[in-house]
Amino acid sequence: MQVKFQDIDFYTNFWKDKEPLTDSRMLFNPAKSIFFALKGKQQDGHAYIDMLYEKGLRCFVVKNEIDTSAYPDAVFLSVNNPLAVLQAWAAWHRAQFKLNVIAITGSNGKTIVKEWLYQFLELDFKVVKSPKSYNSQLGVPLSVLQIQASHQLGIFEAGISLKREMKKLEPIINPKIGIFTNIGQAHAEGFDSLAEKIEEKLILFKAAQTIIYCSDDETVHAAMLKAYPEKELLHWGFGEQALIQVRKSKKNQFHTTLAILSKWGPLSLNLPFNTRASIENAMHCIVLMCLLDYNNEQIQNRLLQLRDVPMRLEWKEAIRQSMLIDDTYNNDLGGLRIALEFMNQKQEQPSHYKKTAGKTIILSDLLEMGISDPELYRQVAKLLKDFAIQKIIAVGPSISRQATLFCDIPERFFFKDTDALLAALGQELDFHNEVILIKGARKFEFERIVRRLRKRSHSTVLELDLKALRHNFNVYRSLLKKETKLMVMVKASAYGSGSYEVARFLEYHKVDYLGVAYADEGVHLRERGISLPIMVMNTDTENFDDLLRYQIEPAVYSLEMFSRLLHYLERNPAKLPLPIHIEFDSGMHRLGFEPKDFDALVDLLQAHKDSVKVVGVFSHLAAAEESTQQDFSKIQIAEFEEFALQIEKVLAYPVIKHILNSAGISRFPDKQLDMVRLGIGLHGLDPNQLIGHRLEQVATLRTMVSQVKNIKAGASVGYGRAFVAATDCQIATIAIGYADGFWRAFSNGVGQLLIAGRLCPVVGKVCMDMCFADVSGLEVAVGDDVIVFGNGLPIGVVAAAAQTIPYEILTHISPRVPRVFFEQ
Repeated sequence: MQVKFQDIDFYTNFWKDKEPLTDSRMLFNPAKSIFFALKGKQQDGHAYIDMLYEKGLRCFVVKNEIDTSAYPDAVFLSVNNPLAVLQAWAAWHRAQFKLNVIAITGSNGKTIVKEWLYQFLELDFKVVKSPKSYNSQLGVPLSVLQIQASHQLGIFEAGISLKREMKKLEPIINPKIGIFTNIGQAHAEGFDSLAEKIEEKLILFKAAQTIIYCSDDETVHAAMLKAYPEKELLHWGFGEQALIQVRKSKKNQFHTTLAILSKWGPLSLNLPFNTRASIENAMHCIVLMCLLDYNNEQIQNRLLQLRDVPMRLEWKEAIRQSMLIDDTYNNDLGGLRIALEFMNQKQEQPSHYKKTAGKTIILSDLLEMGISDPELYRQVAKLLKDFAIQKIIAVGPSISRQATLFCDIPERFFFKDTDALLAALGQELDFHNEVILIKGARKFEFERIVRRLRKRSHSTVLELDLKALRHNFNVYRSLLKKETKLMVMVKASAYGSGSYEVARFLEYHKVDYLGVAYADEGVHLRERGISLPIMVMNTDTENFDDLLRYQIEPAVYSLEMFSRLLHYLERNPAKLPLPIHIEFDSGMHRLGFEPKDFDALVDLLQAHKDSVKVVGVFSHLAAAEESTQQDFSKIQIAEFEEFALQIEKVLAYPVIKHILNSAGISRFPDKQLDMVRLGIGLHGLDPNQLIGHRLEQVATLRTMVSQVKNIKAGASVGYGRAFVAATDCQIATIAIGYADGFWRAFSNGVGQLLIAGRLCPVVGKVCMDMCFADVSGLEVAVGDDVIVFGNGLPIGVVAAAAQTIPYEILTHISPRVPRVFFEQ
């Protein structure tokens, strides 16, 4: 017999002291869990009841009819909608607490505003917040059920995609303060109009006393005034109608200075970023801080300490058949639980390592938690015990003083600081077939531990500095007009750096387009979850299926290719019209339509306007990096503009026009048109050296010394005896060769390697997997670090020695060399 959720008594023992479980892989405390058997598009939770019962779980909320005789000790609550019961439980749970709650909704920026507010307020309040982007019909109740009596403030985000969804979330969050970030097209298909979408989202603030939003959007402002005229509406904006006015906004390369006139008095603030989206997100936080009586100095100090919102937990291969979960820079109790759940989930998934792998945590002091150390680490110890952690490696004075609390963990190591831990690696500390969670506060620099533990299938790695990547990205974005779109090229594995990782970074930073060379590169990104628009430069007939299946936009560059594509679309009319980009040959003479093709191209476009839609027209500069070819580049631009204008006239609608590459962005700032294409510049290399001094090198190719030998005068080294020692010398064998991308052209003194702070010449011939360097006069030992290019040895210098360009060096680094992304 099914029970209506309105009749459920949440005070009974079935619910008391329990936690919700909606993913069977997340089970860690059967006696304290209630499983909600939810049905999704691909999974039905009822299929996991047997497995969960065998593991000791006894409380179930189900929809299907269950033969309870097969589960004699279990209690089943049969309901029509288990998700609705979960939501009702969360609403009931929320009503038991009187803490202040901030609710955030809007189309974009919800998670960033939530995380920034947490960073602003965690020093002064015991805060509970939505994990990651938990803002859905399922995510919101799971977030709210985290509330405990010790919490003083809640920050929850809510998103909807259909009508009447917010009505279900509003009583669960029941906020005192609301923040409306903005309105956009995300999930717009579920609503009849933009006004209806706004109206639905505003339901979240039904019980709020105060609502914060930007009144520059007149539609949002009007809707807010209509819906809640009686509430305190703290609207800010750049216009005079705003209650809180941003009077002056001055940007430089990396910062923005704001002069704000508010009801609390004038504010003058320096923001550590300069993008419109970041400024808007920060303004929501600033207004809230003012509402909570923070002064100008306090707000400024917190602004300068803002950290980037982590994009996701990182799962990486580690040394000696281990795996590690990189959650550095994020250390609080809520985040610890999420990371431990992530560890359990990953351990259940098929992998090459054994599922019996031991579970290890490397954990720093938890800072500024607002409760006493004994109580704090008692909670931490219980959490680690519940998740069956077998080894703890703790760093910091506070956690070390509470070492006795962790006696239930079989292996325990405590260190005063990160240096002491690093010194113990390979000695008293070793790892084998373990899942290692690394979780530390920023001050402990746990990224150094991650770098030591990362698996090195051989001793050479290409390290990519995300901080430098972000810096270069911001440098180029600062050169663009507000309205200029940005495409970033991630072809050739993002110039050797790893296309998916770079694409994920770019998606997080909201670029407009990605560019790839071949369709399979776009397919690779789509299959790994990248949703940005992707333009593919070179498309063959065999890849046409992928264009439709993976929503990839082809560049059309010849009448022959275009005709083949149109013929294919006639036979496969699904999801039409197909977005395409027209490539014009303005002087590169590589790919592209020529002026003589114009009439035939127009005929095809007009005859097949239901099959294709032109979204972009572009061309390539042949010599933007050459100052002596500036006149030629200007001719190219002029010819392209004329071609694009004629195409727009024929189409009778605007298209995205782009011709500038990395070199063109800095050389021709007045010719940005609608979009620019950033490529090698993102990686810190300015082809025309106009802004090279402002860029940072992203890539470091690093290897190590495999052996050191003392060579007598007259002895030879390597193949063909190409090097014969003139005097006694010391030769180091280095673990990199031409199979890794270190060319044979660097043989016999052409190349240099940075070892022990000194440039050492390459001697003899570069082998497939090794090379040799003269390290005479240095104290060099096996395992010492070797820089092939990086700080102290720029890639431009390395490329010049081989009489080539940095592009070629980067793109020839072998796929067998691991790409390691880190942030200093």
